[in-house]
Amino acid sequence: VHQETFGKSGCRRIVPGQYLAIDPKGRAVLIGAIEKQKLVYILNRDSQARLTISSPLEAHKANTITFYTVGVDVGFENPVFACLEVDYEETDNDHTGQAAHDIKQSLTFYELDLGLNHVVRKYSEPLEKFANLLITVPAGTEGPSGVLVCSENYITFKNFGD
Repeated sequence: VHQETFGKSGCRRIVPGQYLAIDPKGRAVLIGAIEKQKLVYILNRDSQARLTISSPLEAHKANTITFYTVGVDVGFENPVFACLEVDYEETDNDHTGQAAHDIKQSLTFYELDLGLNHVVRKYSEPLEKFANLLITVPAGTEGPSGVLVCSENYITFKNFGD
């Protein structure tokens, strides 16, 4: 069991812990807050087969609200996590309210580079409709990999770069 303090003043929107996503191969875990902060931990085993957890790697993005996170099945490639996000920077700066009316939710993929111990925001695309759930699609011989994006009255298949 591992215990780490993320915030000292209780559960807030920028304190990670609201969202938890695991790489399907069990190599990494993403812990995210509602707003801005995402931490990725690499999971390993030591010589006695005990679980070891790395120091957190940051994948923060300012002015972003997260709605859902999930680990994407990519086989034995670098772990990838998918997130439903909204960037509200333009909305905060627009006093007419038009930016809030035109805001789009995006599907964003974060990749953990195991060789460099670094998390990169690999790909992001705006969605046609607001979504509320992501479901991992198996990779390899079981399926094509990617995620199912669940919106009201719609389910859309999205893969990295498609």
